[in-house]
Amino acid sequence: MLDTASQPAVAAAAPRRRRDEFLLPAALLVVYAVLLLWNLSVPQPVDHSRYMDAARSFPSRPADPIFNHQYLRIGLTAPTAVVMRFFGYSEVTYHAFPVAAALLLFASVYAIGRMLFNRLVGAVSAVVLACIGIVVVAGTELLPDLPATALFTAAVALAVAVRRSLLAHRRIWLVAIGVLMGWSYLVREFIVFAWPLVPVLLWRRIGRWDTLWAFVPVALTGVGETVFNAWLYHDPLARLHAGSGLGDLPSRPEVAKTFHNLPLWVYLWRLPQQLAMLPEGPGLLLLLALTLGAGALCAVRLVRVWTRRGDSSDEGESVGGGRNVRRAGVFALWVAMLWVPLTLLGGVLNPAHPKLRLQLLRYWYPLFPAFVLGGVAVLWLLARAVRLPERVRSAAPVVVVGCVGLAVTGLSVLGLPGKSGWAGSPRVSSDALPEFRSWLTRSGARTVWTDTKLYRIIPIYFVSPTGHRVWRGRLRPLTNAGQPAAGDYVVAYSVGSDACPRCGDAARIAFPGIPSTWHQVLTSHDHLLHVWQVT
Repeated sequence: MLDTASQPAVAAAAPRRRRDEFLLPAALLVVYAVLLLWNLSVPQPVDHSRYMDAARSFPSRPADPIFNHQYLRIGLTAPTAVVMRFFGYSEVTYHAFPVAAALLLFASVYAIGRMLFNRLVGAVSAVVLACIGIVVVAGTELLPDLPATALFTAAVALAVAVRRSLLAHRRIWLVAIGVLMGWSYLVREFIVFAWPLVPVLLWRRIGRWDTLWAFVPVALTGVGETVFNAWLYHDPLARLHAGSGLGDLPSRPEVAKTFHNLPLWVYLWRLPQQLAMLPEGPGLLLLLALTLGAGALCAVRLVRVWTRRGDSSDEGESVGGGRNVRRAGVFALWVAMLWVPLTLLGGVLNPAHPKLRLQLLRYWYPLFPAFVLGGVAVLWLLARAVRLPERVRSAAPVVVVGCVGLAVTGLSVLGLPGKSGWAGSPRVSSDALPEFRSWLTRSGARTVWTDTKLYRIIPIYFVSPTGHRVWRGRLRPLTNAGQPAAGDYVVAYSVGSDACPRCGDAARIAFPGIPSTWHQVLTSHDHLLHVWQVT
């Protein structure tokens, strides 16, 4: 009778617990969405604008084959093209897919930490990763690296959920895993090096035939891309050929010498070297070291198991702390799956012709969720293992993990002396271009000149954020100060600033001095954008 009477209360409590479970991640996700939308990055006239061009003409080939690799990343350009159909060549189109991917990455990291450990590990890992300066910027700029990372991390989160039998209708979720993996490849090709992590997570948790539900979408992705490339490029392997030549693309001599013909140790040390350059570098290096340490411990334990088969003395390691250490070790495997091939292709195998420019930190983004999750999890495990009085024992993991997370996040946002955090970077704080759009709307200007780099991104601001046309004049590229005629307007942006470094460099070259016939009519509030009228 007691059991029968308690059933309604238990049934009512279950949905309440499920609602409570989603309150924290939902609140964190909303806060992160506001942060991203409040700090939209300035579009850049390099790869970013090429992806906008590819989306505008999708499906198409670039006029210059040097940009084939960007047009071939249809996992990025196709969704952007869909958004562009509704919002035109606008800010919404530029930011929509990256912001959605950043939010997906945040939710996936939380979910993995929560499922393998607890809410503390999930929440701190998601916040730390999301607030890393380069991730904040990448979360709103049109590049493939972070979206590919987000799609793969979401596939890992679903694989963990399937492994732990947390999802009903398992085959549907296996299909979703396959779709996410295939999509991640279409966004950024070398994400495939991390794919074996998903079969490792599902090993012995699903049947042989169930594997097909995840494999078929991946196979169809490969077949579909091959047919697409054969139709458009007359080369079924166009993506492979373009991707394998990234290291041989033209580079300025001062850039080429940073990744060609270097000592072996430089290539092996590239990841920690690049992390150390960030203001939050010390914290990230700590998390990476903890993750690799957990992986080393797991490897030692595996060797002991293999060499002592039949010995029951280590059985205790299969439960409790041993299981948690193995879970943390999974993230070291994730790191290794990407670090090894990227380092080999990035210069170890052929220093004269590296396939990847590993001095670009965005190539390493797929490792970030792994070592942040792994490092935070190890901190939690270490704090639990310390012998403390009973009254403080439960609080120790919260204090240790929270303090480290707060320190890393603080360094990311505020920076160090000589290394500013992302909050003060003009790349996310400058509103000069929207301010220019407001001026342009009421200016009556018919012809506007600008340097050849700003020329590539400023059309985004000839329309409202949602794509409504606000100016119908003529934009012309400026190569020397003598080109504009009387009554024309000239725009310069980001001289001496990292808001748009290429724009500033091009402006200095185009007009090293301001002619006396130019009358200044606008200076943005952040003093990064200037408009002159030629008299």
